[in-house]
Amino acid sequence: MHTSTGRITMCEPNIQNVAKNFEFINPLTHEKVLISCRSIFLPRKGCVFLSADYCQLELRMLAHLSEDELLCKILSSRGDIFKTIAAKWNHISEELVTDILRAQTKQICYGIIYGIGSKALAEQLRIDIEDASVFMENFKNTYPGIKVYIQKVINKCRDDGFIETLCGRRRYLPRIKDENGAIRSHVERQAVNSTIQGSAADLVKRAMRKIEQNFDLHFKPSEKPALVLHLHDELLFEVNQQYLAKTTKIIKQSMESSLPLRVPFPVKLKIGKSWGTLTENIDIL
Repeated sequence: MHTSTGRITMCEPNIQNVAKNFEFINPLTHEKVLISCRSIFLPRKGCVFLSADYCQLELRMLAHLSEDELLCKILSSRGDIFKTIAAKWNHISEELVTDILRAQTKQICYGIIYGIGSKALAEQLRIDIEDASVFMENFKNTYPGIKVYIQKVINKCRDDGFIETLCGRRRYLPRIKDENGAIRSHVERQAVNSTIQGSAADLVKRAMRKIEQNFDLHFKPSEKPALVLHLHDELLFEVNQQYLAKTTKIIKQSMESSLPLRVPFPVKLKIGKSWGTLTENIDIL
């Protein structure tokens, strides 16, 4: 199954929606109890789970597609990406970026990607709609390539009646010419979101294919790691501990080089004895 943007989804059961953790109050002791639902999922004996997760996947895809020079430069450097973006947007040094400003910047970035309007952004940031509009407009002016790209996607969708992702998949959006302004604006945001999110989904699928091809080249059938879960930006594998270092190298290289792109698409790796106990481990890199 997949969504309209091309993301893979699941049902009966929907393992993608298993919560990480949840808390409840013990009625007898009145203490907080933490339950890790994912910890009940275990690999086979002698194996571990290996998680490979793209960092800021959709933001990096926006940078690639929009070709915004400043955003591409920021995403090609190391450090706190959202803090750097906030500093450039507000014309201040990174040291002056507060946690609140960083959080607002992150919400604006993903607000653009997910196609939310000023009203929804205002609710998220708990500010006036007018202030949210100004925030979003100032942000786009700081990164002009994004503003140009958004309008380009909308104009092309109006002309063609569909959007096209990085790998050529189409989503038809005929109501982009609707006479109702509210509907038209909503579909325009859908056009932008579908292009970015759909292209990100394309990249993950290409990575899955490349990983599988490399597994076939480097492992005997009895040794081969297994892809057990797809979580949008993240892939979860069951790996024999004997081949962990070899598997890690193949997965990381395959994911970070699956398509030629303008900015790096780094991958974060975690391992664990259960799905709920995954942790970063420098020793496996």
